Amino acid sequence: MLTSILINLFERDLSKLEQEIAAYETPEGIWRVPAGISNSAGNLCLHLCGNLQHFVGAVLGQTGYVRNRELEFSARNVPTEDLLVLVSSTRRIILTVIAALTADDLEKTYPEKVFSGTMSTGHFLVHLSTHLNYHLGQINYHRRLTQ
Repeated sequence: MLTSILINLFERDLSKLEQEIAAYETPEGIWRVPAGISNSAGNLCLHLCGNLQHFVGAVLGQTGYVRNRELEFSARNVPTEDLLVLVSSTRRIILTVIAALTADDLEKTYPEKVFSGTMSTGHFLVHLSTHLNYHLGQINYHRRLTQ
C-alpha cells in the first residue's frame, strides 16, 4: 500500500535530515551561505519542516499549524537543538497523519490547490517526498562544502 511506502520514505529522509543537521561541526556552519549557494542548511531545514507541517500536518491532519514561509528563509542562528526538535516533531506529525490515511484518501484530490492544477493526495505526497529528498541533498552538499 502507498501509505507504507510513504511512511518508509518520510521516516528515512527525516531521520537523515536530523543526522545531517547534527553532523555540522559548529552551529555557525549550519547558517553559512557561501558564494554560489542560495540558502543555508538551517533555512532549508526550516523550509522543509514548514512545508511538511503545512501540507501534511495542517491540510491533511488538521493540526492547526500556521506556516510562515518568509521566516523559513529569513530566520538566522536558530540553535541546532531547536532545529533537531523541530525535525523530530515534524516527523512524528507527518508519520501519524500518513498512517491514518486510507487508500480512498490517497485517491481523492488534494484539498488545497497546488501548482497550476489539481492532483491526487497520493501524488502530492510523493511530490513532497521528492521535494524533501532534493533539499536533503542540498543540505548534505552544503555541510561538506562548509566544513
